[in-house]
Amino acid sequence: MKNILLTITTMLFTSIAVFPQASRVTFGPDKPIEILDTINVFVGEHFEIKDNLSDWSHNFGDLTYSLGVYLDNINSENEKTTFERNIGGLEYYRGELSYSNLQGITLKSNVEKGVNPGDYEVQLSLDINATGVYYFVGLIKGKSEQGGHFENAGYWVVNCTPRARKELKHEINLKDTYYYGESVYLDFSLSGEGMDNISNYYYRIFESDNEIYSGLGSYINLGVISKNTAMVNRSFRIEGYYGGRIIQFYNPSLPGADSTIWNFKLLPPKSFEFLTNWLSEEEFNSLSKNDVIDAIDMHVIENRKLKFMYYSPIENGAMVTQPELRNLTVTASPPEFLAGSSNKYRAYNDGIWKVIELNVNSRFLSDISDDATTKITLHIKFTTQFGDQKDLTYVGYVF
Repeated sequence: MKNILLTITTMLFTSIAVFPQASRVTFGPDKPIEILDTINVFVGEHFEIKDNLSDWSHNFGDLTYSLGVYLDNINSENEKTTFERNIGGLEYYRGELSYSNLQGITLKSNVEKGVNPGDYEVQLSLDINATGVYYFVGLIKGKSEQGGHFENAGYWVVNCTPRARKELKHEINLKDTYYYGESVYLDFSLSGEGMDNISNYYYRIFESDNEIYSGLGSYINLGVISKNTAMVNRSFRIEGYYGGRIIQFYNPSLPGADSTIWNFKLLPPKSFEFLTNWLSEEEFNSLSKNDVIDAIDMHVIENRKLKFMYYSPIENGAMVTQPELRNLTVTASPPEFLAGSSNKYRAYNDGIWKVIELNVNSRFLSDISDDATTKITLHIKFTTQFGDQKDLTYVGYVF
């Protein structure tokens, strides 16, 4: 893209302020502002901010764009947000760029046209020479593409920390998602000066904005969540603290500082599996008249079993969960195939499987002639611990 404005640089030693900036600005319901991003960087590390503007005047000279850097952010009860202690900034006014003194910050800026008329990208290239939290507040006002007069505001939070002051003692590879039943844990203890008092570590776990668990120490066993069926299909945020504060630390896999905040979602098992010598209704209905299937010998105990499990592929293996068979009913057609009315089956765990073992009516089997088979249809209904309502049909020719 083509640059439409000259690039200027405000260096640390600059002392001339071409235009004044307000030391304090306030936004509220009648003048809203939104947070655009949170950026973690180290002292002296180069980083960029890009502000994408859409549907404004085709002439950038019709717009006024200002950026102020503040050290304090105050949120009041009346939904107002105030930024205080301005340390400088820049302003585009009628296509001309001016700046005020920036204390401890090196800044380069330019503007490029977007693909569509009225779209622009304000590019800020920065590094900060002192630790702290900085609020970069951007404000644009002027004509929109439709010709009306508007203004819009947003801000970036930049956390600047000393490089490599703190590092995790143990690598944390917390995934974005986990399947029910997985073992999940982390240890966010850090190396660095003043980080060795284990009693100063504690953690909090949130679902949405509700705190659901907390504890002392840096070791967190998340099995209380990952092995709890009530937590399935929910998202969680973990916050690790030392001395009452979330910790900024050096992460070599990221371009800047990282923080002891992690997010993940717990998923239900991926698939429901069954194992049996009976055909499912779908398999049976897909047979052609020329297909040959094996008859099922009901004198073999294994042929009386239908086995079920949940299966989830995980790193270096699989996660298997036995389903609970709530409100289980088992019926057959013809009904005389199963014995009695209250003991038609028994359900139990066997290794990785949940097993339904049929109690077959021996008199029904004896009535089948030696060279014949009888078609049996089984209907099985139950609800699992994950709320899955199963309505299963199996078919076989038995003898």
